[in-house]
Amino acid sequence: MQSHASRHVVSDFLKDLHPDLSQPFPKGVIADEVAEAHGRRAIPKLIAVLALPDLPDDQRAHALRIFNSLLSTQEHKTNAVAEGAAAPLCRLVNECRDAEVRRLSCTALASLAQVMAGRQSIVSVGGLAVLTEALQTTPEQAAGALRSFALSNDGNSLLNAVRSLVVPALVQLLLQPADPAFTLAACENAAATLEGMTRTDEGVLAALAAGVPRCLVALTRRGLEGDLRFEGRLMDLLQRVATCFEQICHHPEGKAAAREADAHKALADLLSLQHRETIKHSAAALMGLAVEKESKVNIMLFAGVQLVRLMRGQDGELAANARDTVAAACEHLEARRTAEMLLSLEERELLLWKGPPPETPPDYRYHIDIPKWHPPLK
Repeated sequence: MQSHASRHVVSDFLKDLHPDLSQPFPKGVIADEVAEAHGRRAIPKLIAVLALPDLPDDQRAHALRIFNSLLSTQEHKTNAVAEGAAAPLCRLVNECRDAEVRRLSCTALASLAQVMAGRQSIVSVGGLAVLTEALQTTPEQAAGALRSFALSNDGNSLLNAVRSLVVPALVQLLLQPADPAFTLAACENAAATLEGMTRTDEGVLAALAAGVPRCLVALTRRGLEGDLRFEGRLMDLLQRVATCFEQICHHPEGKAAAREADAHKALADLLSLQHRETIKHSAAALMGLAVEKESKVNIMLFAGVQLVRLMRGQDGELAANARDTVAAACEHLEARRTAEMLLSLEERELLLWKGPPPETPPDYRYHIDIPKWHPPLK
């Protein structure tokens, strides 16, 4: 091979191998350098970079990607919380105009919210209000951060402290029309947050005040008949919806709200799916709804066929839920007539027949001798 170089130097010294001929080790720390530091210095270094006010958005996004990759263990998350990572992340979610930076910041907050100290630090800097506002700009990631709160009991108590703010925002997200920004994952995260909040009495009451039953019925229709019906993870969303229905329908005030929202029709459609968990929670929701007198007839009219099919199936848990629902609904005479048309004679005897009629009480006859009345003598 021909070479036009005047000479060829071979050297193993760093000054000859490294293309940068400047000083390899600066005297001070480069404040705006986005790099993963060594050992325990890695997370504090990135937090200090994210706290800089004049850092370009592309470097912020790069720093957030490295930071999120480090939050893989509980020790690293606790270290990030101790270094005060919640404050700069909430500031970026609230003030930064770059959509990628906001999404990555919400993802980092979701990771921090998986530990108790992280949840408390996010609340202490007003992070729940910031995440609630971000549901309209970065719905998937912000709802995912709220979902991390709803996975624990203490997180649910923190969410219920601001339930008047969080629940209406989640309902507004779920009622959004078809939009590429409001993805199936965003709806699933919002439904999972509502599922966690409705485990408590305060959460159910807040859900009823915000119209959650009607929202869940509309979301079910959207999943079964609308733009979400072809999504791959639709069953996960419908399972969340069925669980929310179950917890609301077992609440004394939730039964009437579910009946007014025609929840029995949506639950009957969910019973027709080939997804065991969704069917289980839907049957349990109907079982809670069947206790109410006004819902017994509607349950047998719209879900009677599906319930009888589950009763005859091989799954013992599903059959028990369906059997209890039919038995509770058949306390109404009209619902009982509908059930008698669907059940065989043997099933009617086992389910509806309550045993022989009680014995007729004995006929007590009292013999009373009344003295004959005689008019007084004049």
